[in-house]
Amino acid sequence: MSVEDVLGSLLGSTMSQTAGASVTLQAARYHIASGGKRVRAQLGQRCSKALGVPDGDGAIIGATAELIHNASLVYDDLQDRDEVRRGEQAVWVRFGPDVALCTGALLLSSSYGALAKLSLSDRVAGMVAHTHRRTAHLIHGQTADLACADGAPVTLAQYEQIAADKSGVLFALPLELACLYSGHEEFKGRARRAANLFAVGYQIADDLSDVEADLSKGRLNYVGLLRREHDADDALRRARQRSLSLLHDAGQVAQGLPADAGGYLSELAMGLAAQV
Repeated sequence: MSVEDVLGSLLGSTMSQTAGASVTLQAARYHIASGGKRVRAQLGQRCSKALGVPDGDGAIIGATAELIHNASLVYDDLQDRDEVRRGEQAVWVRFGPDVALCTGALLLSSSYGALAKLSLSDRVAGMVAHTHRRTAHLIHGQTADLACADGAPVTLAQYEQIAADKSGVLFALPLELACLYSGHEEFKGRARRAANLFAVGYQIADDLSDVEADLSKGRLNYVGLLRREHDADDALRRARQRSLSLLHDAGQVAQGLPADAGGYLSELAMGLAAQV
């Protein structure tokens, strides 16, 4: 069973005769079919495999994180009024804001449906509870990010915390779930730290290429924050150095997970650092 199989079975099992539900299902399938790199799914699968989790359950863990991630993208686009996602019309543009709200809810609900398919039923309750905690954390991070868009003053430290809360959660979740399911709960903290370091380094790297676009739209941008005290060139240099430092640390921390369970995250960190 692959992640795509899990996604297909979940979205295929929600068929309804009502017109509203069918539009939402169509929108969910449209969004999932638009692609993406499935990074969080791969994190879940590769970490699970390294820790001895059967492939089918690893695919479920990967799909769980991927569904929550895609739900967050649908909501992000709606809240930011971004019209394009992965080269296609965002869900709210193609299907309308109301359907987008329902689509995000369907994708989020499907993530819990995925966990119900795990073969070790006695571990499902703990997996569901942890997924809820991390989803709540994600929502709080998104709320903080929206507050910044409304003009709230932000320090560099606050920026990094928001990035960890909003992005780090979904890089960490597949690793944490794999640790929980395989009986390696003591490594959840290390997995979360590695993911948070990677997420902040990733976000700063993204900001380096989007400075002017972000600032023109009033969005939070690390380089923009640095420009308050440094000239444009120095701000770029400092942001690049910070991103590289965080990505290096992410790789180092990830390598401390057992059985090379953090190997893929370490690869991602090194690969991104080479591009910064």
